[in-house]
Amino acid sequence: MGMSQDVQDNNNGNGNGGEMHNWELLKTNVQNHIRGLNFKYRVDLREKNVTYLNMLGKFVDRNTIETVDKKGNRGTITSSRFLIAVGGRPTPLDCEGGELAISSDDIFSLNHDPGKVLCVGASYISLECAGFLRGIGKDVTVAVRSILLRGFDRECADMIGDYMKSEGVKFKEEVLPTKMVKTDGGKIAVTFSNGDQEEFDTVLAAIGRTGDTQKLGLENVGVSVNPKNSKISAKLEQSSVPNIYVIGDVMDGCPELTP
Repeated sequence: MGMSQDVQDNNNGNGNGGEMHNWELLKTNVQNHIRGLNFKYRVDLREKNVTYLNMLGKFVDRNTIETVDKKGNRGTITSSRFLIAVGGRPTPLDCEGGELAISSDDIFSLNHDPGKVLCVGASYISLECAGFLRGIGKDVTVAVRSILLRGFDRECADMIGDYMKSEGVKFKEEVLPTKMVKTDGGKIAVTFSNGDQEEFDTVLAAIGRTGDTQKLGLENVGVSVNPKNSKISAKLEQSSVPNIYVIGDVMDGCPELTP
């Protein structure tokens, strides 16, 4: 079943047992699933005799990190080697009012129906969010700076774009938001780089991810970081400090797990 048929069923009240789509139920089910996954991971670690500490670690020197938990309790851990695998976080919009946008990390934490949505970015995460939101009947627009799915096969990318357009996803091409303002009615008024203006209930930014390294104290030990994306430079997963290693999306210059 394509998106258009799902939308038709939802709008007619015939989808999922004849009921209209329920955002609160979807959000609750997703959050419960995530909690279940996290619990399973903790159980698996415990069964493998891995100590799990829900704390932030910050380098003091190349063999010591300071830890702090959510209550502010501090401690230290020493080791001959460290492995950094903190991944990345969504890059925020760099425009006036950019803080009004949410990220793909936030979409399933919304306490209200997203309504009319603007997805900013042409990454697969942006298109994935646009696709499922349209599939449950939302009015969705995607703002594209240049081309869809840069780095992917062009023929496949073009086919995906054509399919999404046929299913009712709207595209604003070769534009970026330059200003966002909260209206008295609670909507977000977006001004685009071509001068167009439009109001949305939700703006979702998916323009890339930045290494989540700002609070790790890497400057204290001299670990080289790419200033453009906060990712760690490494050779064969070894950072510029020989006893500190890095894997995953926080490593600069390697294929991304979440491109």
